[in-house]
Amino acid sequence: MNTAFLMEMLKTPSPSGHEYELQKKVMAYASDFADEIDTDAAGNVYACVNPESEFQILLCGHIDEIGLIVSGFTNEGHIKFSNTGGIRSQTYLGQKVQILTKNGIVYGAITVGKNLLDKGKIEVRDLIADIGANNKEEAMTAVSIGDYAVLETEVRELMNGRISARALDDRSGAFVVLEALRQAKEKGVQVGVCAATTVGEESTCRGAYWASVNKKPACAIAVDVTYASDDIQSSSVDADVLLDGGPVLCHSSLVHPKLNEALKESADKCGMKVQWETTNGYTYTDADKIVFTNQGVPVALVSIPLRYMHSPSEVGSLKDIQECIDLLTEFLCSLNEDFSMNPFE
Repeated sequence: MNTAFLMEMLKTPSPSGHEYELQKKVMAYASDFADEIDTDAAGNVYACVNPESEFQILLCGHIDEIGLIVSGFTNEGHIKFSNTGGIRSQTYLGQKVQILTKNGIVYGAITVGKNLLDKGKIEVRDLIADIGANNKEEAMTAVSIGDYAVLETEVRELMNGRISARALDDRSGAFVVLEALRQAKEKGVQVGVCAATTVGEESTCRGAYWASVNKKPACAIAVDVTYASDDIQSSSVDADVLLDGGPVLCHSSLVHPKLNEALKESADKCGMKVQWETTNGYTYTDADKIVFTNQGVPVALVSIPLRYMHSPSEVGSLKDIQECIDLLTEFLCSLNEDFSMNPFE
C-alpha cells in the first residue's frame, strides 16, 4: 500500500464541484500501472486495465469531500457561504478555512463568539469567514462568489495504525480502488477493470452516473466509508461495525446477492473477516446511481469503517484500508468472462 500517496490525497482539497487538482494527481499516479487512463466532462478519472476485455467491471470511489461555497460578503469584508454536501455546521465554528480562488488559496477563520456558542442550532448562514479584509470591496478583490472552501486541517497518524484527517470520506475509498487495480494487474487479472475516482458524490452523485453510462460495465463495486459503532457518539448506528474489524459488506435490496456472495468467498480465500451492515434500500453511495443506468447494472458496496464522519477529524484504520484493497484484488482476480450474475443460477 502506497501510504505516501494516500497522505497526499488527504492533504489535497477536493470539495464537491472542485475536484480537478486532486484528479490531476490521480492521473499522474495511475499512469505507472494503468493500461489506459481516461477522463470525462464531469471530471471523473478512469484508470483501466485490460480495456479490450468483453467483461468489464467498474470500481467507484468518490474523490470529492464536503465543503463550502462562497455566496456573498458582509460590509465589514467577511465571507458568507452556502454548503456543498452535507456539512455539520457546528463543527466549523472557530476553524480555519482555505478558500480556493483562481489566484490561489486565501486563508480565513470562521468567526465564533458567545452568541453563536449559546445558539441552539448552527445554520450554514451562521458560518462567516474573516480573511483579514478591511471592507467588502477589499474582500471582493481576493475572493469571488462561487469559490469553494474547505477546512484547513492536518493529517495525523495515531496509535495502533489509525489515522485522522478531514476527508477520509471518501479519499480512502478512492485510494482503495486505485490500489486494488494496481495489485490486481500485478497478479494477472483476466477481466477488464476500470477504477473510477468519481466526482460529486457528496452533492449530486453525478460522477457515478456518468461513469457507468460511459463505461457500460457488466457490474460495479462502490467503495465508500460507513459509520463505525465503536465511538462514543455511535448510539444511532444499528450495525456492529468496528475499526480494525475489516471490510464491511451490505445487505440491501439494491445490492446484488451474487456479488456479495463472490466478495464473501474472496474474503474466505484471504482468511479475512468481513463485517455486515443492512439498509432498507438505498445505500447513500455511488451505488444508488449506478444501479439504474444503462439496462441496469448489478452493484455491490464495500465500505471502510469510519469514526466521526463529516467532521474535521475523521478517524479510520490503515488495516481496514489494506484489507479492502486485498479483498477487491482477490475478487477481481477470481473473475472471468463466464461469471454470471443471474440469481437463479
